[in-house]
Amino acid sequence: WTDREVNPEQSAAVLLPGSVFLVACPGSGKTRTLTYKIAYELSHMESDRQFVVAITYTHRAADEIQERIESLGVDTSKLWIGTIHSFCLEWIIKPYGIYLPELARGYRVIDQHEREKLLERLCAPYSGQRISFYDCDYYFASDGYHLGCPQQAKHATLHLILAEYFRILAENRQIDFELILWHACRLIQHNQNISALLSKLFSVVLVDEYQDTKQIQYSIICAILKAGGGGTRLFMVGDPNQAIYGSLGGYPIAAADLRRLAAIPIAERELSLNYRSSERITRYFGNYNVFRTTITA
Repeated sequence: WTDREVNPEQSAAVLLPGSVFLVACPGSGKTRTLTYKIAYELSHMESDRQFVVAITYTHRAADEIQERIESLGVDTSKLWIGTIHSFCLEWIIKPYGIYLPELARGYRVIDQHEREKLLERLCAPYSGQRISFYDCDYYFASDGYHLGCPQQAKHATLHLILAEYFRILAENRQIDFELILWHACRLIQHNQNISALLSKLFSVVLVDEYQDTKQIQYSIICAILKAGGGGTRLFMVGDPNQAIYGSLGGYPIAAADLRRLAAIPIAERELSLNYRSSERITRYFGNYNVFRTTITA
């Protein structure tokens, strides 16, 4: 690539041979950097038995990045790209779900609409307490599920509703998106051979929008990195100041915590050149720059 395609900060991050924790300010070409990193890794693959894995926040982002890579003329046959839920289904639950009693006899993933309809029905008896399915948001961490509802007075009732919700799902051999993560994490924790196997299959794992990643997702990814002992590299990119899913368990992990979880060396790098805003706007944003990232208009 030329300097007109990728700036020196972006190029340095792409060419760094080890694992990278990349903090990217708004408008700094984060997606472009991720795209070129994937393309670079695919172009330098030495084994036909390994894959480059890229985890994005949405399917739309995955499609956009794959199209960009293909437009560069790079073969994507050794690229797997998608959301964390798709990753867990494809690489952990489908091949290893038989080792969990809840999944051993088969399962069906319910969509958001089915989930809402079931929760609406379960919430109906508690309408007098002004409880609706909107209050029933929850997320899993390694220690179990946590409620997303900020109103503590509703929590006792919400636990009752969710207990019945989980019972019905188990009875019908169904799982929702959050249970995908929970079951994948349990499989990884209880069967260390899974992590070891996956670490041999993946040359590098790339994670986009790390600021909205949940603790359970960090645990799954880091278990694979740790099992690889540095053989599987990490390229994680995002902006901690753009974290918007704290109520659903998402948070920007600190680099030191990431190193501790993954047990591998991870270099810190930064994208500080903002191509989107004037100096006046970036200077004003300094009043709200909680994580004190560098931004140059």
